[in-house]
Amino acid sequence: MPLKLVISERAHQDIERNAVWWARNHSLTQAIDWQDVVYRQLETIPEMPESYSLAPENPKFDEVLREKNIGLGAGGYRAVFTVRGNEVHVLTIRRGAQRELGDHEIG
Repeated sequence: MPLKLVISERAHQDIERNAVWWARNHSLTQAIDWQDVVYRQLETIPEMPESYSLAPENPKFDEVLREKNIGLGAGGYRAVFTVRGNEVHVLTIRRGAQRELGDHEIG
C-alpha cells in the first residue's frame, strides 16, 4: 500500500515564509518556482522514505527523523519528516544553515 503524504501546518508555514523571502530577495517568479518545486519534491518522499538520510536531530527524538534536501539548484533547504504508520509526515522545512530542531518544534 502506498504511503500517504501529510504536510504539517508548520511545514506549510515554513514554505510560505521562505517563498516570501525569495520574492523579496530574488523575484516573485522565482518565489513561485521555488514553492512549486518544493511541493513537487515533497510528493516524492512517500515512494521510498527510508532511502533518505537520518536528520542530524534524529538521536534526540523517540521517532526516526529523516531529511530530504529540497529547493532550487543545490537545495539549501531540507524537509524533516517521519513515518507514522502508513503516513509520511513532513514536520518542518529548514534552511540548511538553521540550527537543529528542538523537541518543542516537533508536533
